[in-house]
Amino acid sequence: MRLSPDLHAELRLLPIDNAALAAQQPIVDLLITDIQPLAARFPIVVSALPNTRLQALVTPSDTENLFADHTPAVWRHYPLMLASMLGETSEATSVTAPDGMPALVVDTDAPHFQLGKGFRLFENGEPTPFLRHRITALQACAEDEARTRELIQLMHQAGILEPAEVDHQGERIDCFLVNDKALGANLDRIGRDKMGQIISLVLAIADSQKQLNVKRSTA
Repeated sequence: MRLSPDLHAELRLLPIDNAALAAQQPIVDLLITDIQPLAARFPIVVSALPNTRLQALVTPSDTENLFADHTPAVWRHYPLMLASMLGETSEATSVTAPDGMPALVVDTDAPHFQLGKGFRLFENGEPTPFLRHRITALQACAEDEARTRELIQLMHQAGILEPAEVDHQGERIDCFLVNDKALGANLDRIGRDKMGQIISLVLAIADSQKQLNVKRSTA
């Protein structure tokens, strides 16, 4: 739902540990800033086209903090999200509210709102300091999302990704994995100006995939 000072004038958000919520999801979207902290914990795959997302394949748990001290960036800001980060969904057709504030989407069913306590999001029709801080953090998150899409595009262009089917939590998941042989042979396609920026990230993704139960396809 689009966040609105008219509809949500009295809405209060109580911050809770979003890592515990993310740990209940079998697939968690990641951004480029999540790769190094989480690659040793979960297999990371590239979503099937036409989407361009990095995703961690998680074995859900309610007995331990799977993410240690690094909550995935997208989940860090839940239940708020910039409308611009929803891609082709109808709620993202306008990314700026009439008052010039970035358009936000909110999950009003989230547990953050169930007690009627916490920080107000609006006061006299204007965003509160709490909401403005969240908006600033979300705008940085959107910049990281753009960098993530660029990384995936470079990996596709370099021919180092191959389509695959992965068994995860009793389901077959269509995705892309790093082809180790192509990685060694095709790095020059990336360009020297980009290579230094992404090689460590690509290697971390490749290492995370080694324990997957996977059926690889020929691209």
